[in-house]
Amino acid sequence: MSKKLSKQTVSSIENALADKKTTAIGEVVQIIQEMASKAFRISIPELSKLIGRDTTITEKVISAANTLGFNPNGTEVSTIAESIHTIGFEKIRNLTISILLVENAGQSTNSFEQREIASLAVCSGLMAQQLSNHRRLSADPELSFVCASLRNYGKLLMSSFMVEKFREAKALSLEMGQDEAFTEVFGITPLDLGMEILSRTHLPKSILAALQEVPKGKLRHVAQTDSDEVLIMSELCVNICEVAFDNSIEPDQFNEALLKLVDRFSRTLPISLDGINQALVDMDTNLQMFNRVIGARGLSSPAAANIQARVSGKKLPPRPYETRIEAKKKQKPVSEMNPEEREEHAEESFQNAIDQISGKTAPGEEINLDEIYDIAVKTITEGLGLATCMIFVNEEHDPRSYSARFGSGQLFKRIRNRPMVSKIKKDIFSICINRKEDILIQDVTAGKIRSVIPDWIDGNSETTSLLILPVVLEDDVFAIIFGSVDENSINLEKNDHRRLKQMRAHLSELQRKVTEQRALKSA
Repeated sequence: MSKKLSKQTVSSIENALADKKTTAIGEVVQIIQEMASKAFRISIPELSKLIGRDTTITEKVISAANTLGFNPNGTEVSTIAESIHTIGFEKIRNLTISILLVENAGQSTNSFEQREIASLAVCSGLMAQQLSNHRRLSADPELSFVCASLRNYGKLLMSSFMVEKFREAKALSLEMGQDEAFTEVFGITPLDLGMEILSRTHLPKSILAALQEVPKGKLRHVAQTDSDEVLIMSELCVNICEVAFDNSIEPDQFNEALLKLVDRFSRTLPISLDGINQALVDMDTNLQMFNRVIGARGLSSPAAANIQARVSGKKLPPRPYETRIEAKKKQKPVSEMNPEEREEHAEESFQNAIDQISGKTAPGEEINLDEIYDIAVKTITEGLGLATCMIFVNEEHDPRSYSARFGSGQLFKRIRNRPMVSKIKKDIFSICINRKEDILIQDVTAGKIRSVIPDWIDGNSETTSLLILPVVLEDDVFAIIFGSVDENSINLEKNDHRRLKQMRAHLSELQRKVTEQRALKSA
């Protein structure tokens, strides 16, 4: 495990959690974290206040609490406090977590990966809750729910705040083990990340103990303590739900895959294949109820769609994530594509970027330009087949200077966060900034061009061709897109110009909105 990379990942996640401008699912993560960390010492008034921070969640919790599944006596409740007194503290806590996760699993504004991990988390919890009711088990089903849900916490954080890296790790996991892939990309496994973040929140020991890796020896004999039982149950239920979500497992192979898990855990827990299948049926019922409560179409949630397919013995719905991975594995380098393949590839990358940007700029949401710039870099890199792509933005202390804040490639790594571009330097960048013109150099060694290329590029002997694009708002260049290749030349087709123009128009419009939001806050 890379300690430096691991620290960077943990630091990035902590900063995202502390940032009030995080995505909607980030707020869900914070509420889940707060509820879990106070699981056994929060008072009824405190829990009521915590849930009541979001009036829509309050209404949905109360609505669910009035259903027969949670309230078989039919006692009507109208407040969170009444719900807690009628149904029980732990049930209301877990009901809230379920609704939060199910709601975000069905929101189209979140990436598919975010929605899928939210789905995996709630399904793991519901499965553990059901299986823990076995007469030969003594662990509390409500505790099992929390622990199994939070066992997915690391993946929930990664998919919420570092989704591009999450996709990279998932793609890599097709070639190596999942833990090895995530360690390669993040420097840390999802389980260890969840443990690292949650261990700093005064999480009850009974929950924290269930978030560690299961020692191999613990599967060789019957669980000796309630703590061991919850730990192993949490691991089993995450495994079951991962199998249920795995669309490489055909319907006629599903029970066989579950049987392998039953055999693996059979010495420790008295769980049968029939018990798991019944839990899936109960889970399907619960998910349908949750979706009715939150007013969502059941099949918009990966949880509901996948579990319903498994219960009915049907093939899982296609996953856009796996489609992208397979396409990426088979994809030729841009330089080797014929014109039709290159156009299709570039347009697909661009449309995917627009979808992602739309998901991160929903009405009412604060705009995080850092995330938008990262999407733009990735899209332009993929669409044009660049070796390096970066975006320079204005330095706050010196509006004349620009630093490379976002990017990819070796050249970006060398100059990252350094003010290498200026309006007053007599080079190719100042020409671009002052004239607000696009610049494409197909051969950096041609004619007198070399004399206006900065040393930090000229000294990089691999660079053969480059592209510089100003991003303008109200006649001011607030950002500069730079791209380069290390062999051949950058060639732009008519539709490339259109896509680059549209991408910059999006960036300019979002910059305008961010400026307006800041002005309103300071007013």
